[in-house]
Amino acid sequence: MLRFFSVILVLSLVSTQNAAADPPPFGDNFKNKGILEASIFFTTPCEGKSDLPHISRHKPGTVNVQARTRCPGKYVEITTRLTRVQPSGNFSTTRSKHGTGLVTVNASLPCIWKKGKKKIKYEVASVHRLWDGQIGYTYNYNYLEC
Repeated sequence: MLRFFSVILVLSLVSTQNAAADPPPFGDNFKNKGILEASIFFTTPCEGKSDLPHISRHKPGTVNVQARTRCPGKYVEITTRLTRVQPSGNFSTTRSKHGTGLVTVNASLPCIWKKGKKKIKYEVASVHRLWDGQIGYTYNYNYLEC
């Protein structure tokens, strides 16, 4: 019986620690965070960056983006959302990763552009979180045709 309660206690501590490490959600007011740039430099020698969404060379018909958080020797987290902006409604995918030093995350969506139509806007928004609690936001976008 004691072993059972020990396992429950350990599992509850592990789940609590993981929940605390989750990056903050984007929320609807993400763009109200101030001036959003493709790169951010923290007060430490750390940085975050969201690259331009682009057509994949490896998988035709797919829009890819890469984002990264870099902080030498320190724990970092990144959450990146790639959104296809359409009049009929937006479609997004979100990816998260954590680690030490450099953390890179990739996101992709199908490109649905049709010949003769306007280019489609793809936005990337990232939340970069450092070991010391600093949070930074990056944003980038591109208009694409497949």
